[in-house]
Amino acid sequence: MPAIRRPTLDEINRWFTAAVIGGGAAGGSLVSILYVGALPVGLWRLAQGLIAIPRERGVRIIGMAFLAYFAAETLSTLVNYTGPDDLLQGVGANLPFIAFLIVFGRLSLTPRTDVLRWAEYGSIAGGLAAGLSALVEIFIRGAPRAEGLAGNSGPFALISAALFGFCVAIAIYREGRMRQFAVAAALSAAVALILSGMRSLWPMLVISPLLLAWLLDFVPRAVFTRKTALAVAAAAVVVASLGYSTVETRVMSLVHDFEKVDAGNYDNSLGQRLRVWNAAIELIEKKPVFGQGPAHARAALQAAASERGEKEITFSHAHNLVLNALMRSGVFGLAAVIAMFVVPIWVAGRAEKDELGRIGYTLMVVVCATYLVNGAVNISFGHDIVDSFYLYSMITGAYLVFGPSSTPRYRRLDDGSRVAVDRPASSAG
Repeated sequence: MPAIRRPTLDEINRWFTAAVIGGGAAGGSLVSILYVGALPVGLWRLAQGLIAIPRERGVRIIGMAFLAYFAAETLSTLVNYTGPDDLLQGVGANLPFIAFLIVFGRLSLTPRTDVLRWAEYGSIAGGLAAGLSALVEIFIRGAPRAEGLAGNSGPFALISAALFGFCVAIAIYREGRMRQFAVAAALSAAVALILSGMRSLWPMLVISPLLLAWLLDFVPRAVFTRKTALAVAAAAVVVASLGYSTVETRVMSLVHDFEKVDAGNYDNSLGQRLRVWNAAIELIEKKPVFGQGPAHARAALQAAASERGEKEITFSHAHNLVLNALMRSGVFGLAAVIAMFVVPIWVAGRAEKDELGRIGYTLMVVVCATYLVNGAVNISFGHDIVDSFYLYSMITGAYLVFGPSSTPRYRRLDDGSRVAVDRPASSAG
């Protein structure tokens, strides 16, 4: 009986990329389990000399931006420390942010063309799976809103919105069957986003295509024939019909909430948001520098918001990117959150890019835009699925921009043995 061959790190990278990029919507916490697990495994591979920390200055600067967030959350935890449980929520939950350079180093073992192709496979599969999952939840199980295995419509909608953008991008720069699959997956992801009922992210169905058309110099006549355009239009009508009931319900709900708030009734979805925002501002004024601490922010917010009305507030966060960062870890936390958006886009934008790099940069911009729009009335960080997807999307995009910038000390052969690798005198970006 032939021995089972151990998969190479290159092969693991390909499947890992597809799973983490595509699994967040329908697969839920699968992506966080994989990404978090990559940290200890990566450290072990680093100790073995099988991977190397990237030497490219731009990559290290991006990695430092994510380390800054970990540092800000840790600092706030220590300042507000009351017991060991604080370390779990304020330090342990943020360990994925220190994994950027380690995971990037492992990804450097795989050619950029293969990384892009498997990211495309994951995006298309993820978009199709998200739409199918949403249809089953709404029309078979009778759920009011699609949530996927995440069990929460927020992360499900956020990942679906990002996958929609990815698939639209693939449809623009690819041809043939891949383009057809990408269009189908984009429409499927759009269905998932609509059926999630997450109104704040619906604008991404317009923003992402416009952003991508600009970044990728989209010329409709060069991409879509008249026949293809008609097919896409027909499919869009089907998507609209599937989501009509959800859209009508959610829009009318918002209208009714405005009417209730105008009448002084804050015990509704919109009113609760307003109460939470006011409570968050109050908490920020009390501790502006270091915040309430990641382990205490939720309880403090619920208590402060519940005092403002008859109905108890159970929100776990401030439903706003800026307010949530300030409330959790103060001005240092907000500065770190801003850095996680600005630094990757600024550094990658200034780098010289070939065609692969241009695509990678485009994906980074789409993810940032999606997370920023989501952060207007929700959170962009502080959830395992949301964090892991953002981090690995940034790693993938940055790798396509900068490429491998280090050489490991050893290479593993198919039989499990190691051989030394001749290291170049200087690294190439």
